[in-house]
Amino acid sequence: MTGTEHPLVTDYLTTIEREASFLPAGRREELLADLREHLAVAVGDEPDPETVRAALERLGSPSAIVAAARAEEPETLVTPAAPAASATTEAQTRSSRTVATTILLGASGVATLALDFLGLVALAVGLGLLWTSAVWDRRTKVLATALTLATPVVVILGAFLLAARLGPTELLVMLVVGIALPATAAVRLLRARPAAA
Repeated sequence: MTGTEHPLVTDYLTTIEREASFLPAGRREELLADLREHLAVAVGDEPDPETVRAALERLGSPSAIVAAARAEEPETLVTPAAPAASATTEAQTRSSRTVATTILLGASGVATLALDFLGLVALAVGLGLLWTSAVWDRRTKVLATALTLATPVVVILGAFLLAARLGPTELLVMLVVGIALPATAAVRLLRARPAAA
């Protein structure tokens, strides 16, 4: 049995190989080959456990070897999963925000007709989310804003202009407009968003 075949050396090198999995395969094999060569010289052909332990202690712990290898690598090789995880989280946040914006704007018409204050709050929050979002272009934002703001305008104008003759037909028209316009804006926003959002 040679020095590099000793169970302590095998365990040591296996631990380094596992902990250095972030390295490209070629660089990892180069590191392991260097360590094998060093240990073959340090331990010799007929290793006794004390000689092997002393050689491994002089090299340092597997964690220290891997930390040194990590320090020598460019940052992009050391943490390749971090940007992907960050991009995924960002996409999920953007998607959640997009859905919240469309729901708030789509429901703002009904909420305005049923409960004035809550409808106006939903409308204000939805428009704030819409205009601070990078998902939609300016033209889509303007169209969605016009459609959702039409509901309070129709309700207010209908109340003033038709106050004397506000019957079931007029109320039905106001209800249909109050539901249809914000719903149209929400559908338009959902269709206009990119697939990644």
